[in-house]
Amino acid sequence: MKRLLLISAVSLFLAACGSTKPATRAQAPGSVTPIHAQKLSTTFDRKGIKMEWECAWGTGMFGITDAACSRGEIRAIEVTDYAASFCNSEINRENAFRVAEMRAKARLRHFINEEVASSQVKTTLSRNVEKANDRIKQRIAANEEVAMSESEASKETNWAVRENTASTVETVTDTVRVNASGILRGLYIKQANIVDRQTVQVTLRWDRDSDRASEFFRNRFREQR
Repeated sequence: MKRLLLISAVSLFLAACGSTKPATRAQAPGSVTPIHAQKLSTTFDRKGIKMEWECAWGTGMFGITDAACSRGEIRAIEVTDYAASFCNSEINRENAFRVAEMRAKARLRHFINEEVASSQVKTTLSRNVEKANDRIKQRIAANEEVAMSESEASKETNWAVRENTASTVETVTDTVRVNASGILRGLYIKQANIVDRQTVQVTLRWDRDSDRASEFFRNRFREQR
């Protein structure tokens, strides 16, 4: 009886294997969206500057362990910026990461200290132009009678043109200059991601530990004078 069941099971397995056809998967071609139909994604969360705080002095009898805090101090700061790679090659990707890092540093520097200068300039240009164009077939004088036949009177034989043109141009220029410069210490790359096919993201972070580390290595490797 056991032998009969074993033979039946083997027969069913071979029949099932024999009736199974190899599956063929058809790969759909990649869809291409026209430029005029492309749109920005609404699910992407754009990041900028993020600060982390900690309680420096509490209000209760337990000091800083109390839930209420009367004064806080900045523990860390993170800044994020983006750059386009314009292609999928490795070198363009690395250049994009480098540009995003530089932009993030500039964003942080502008946040720390920014100098803004604004100026308005108005320029007025007035120009007078006089043009003269004469075509004379017969003498024209103020005290002289001009004689011409009836056929000549119907033709454009004698004419004088005087043109006087006055033009005024006003230009108003509004210029805003923003400048930020300084030294950034203890700043390091926390995260570097690829957002989409041609956009990268770099997040820089500063905290107290990285600031102390920067101070330590700066004193450690300082040149002896």
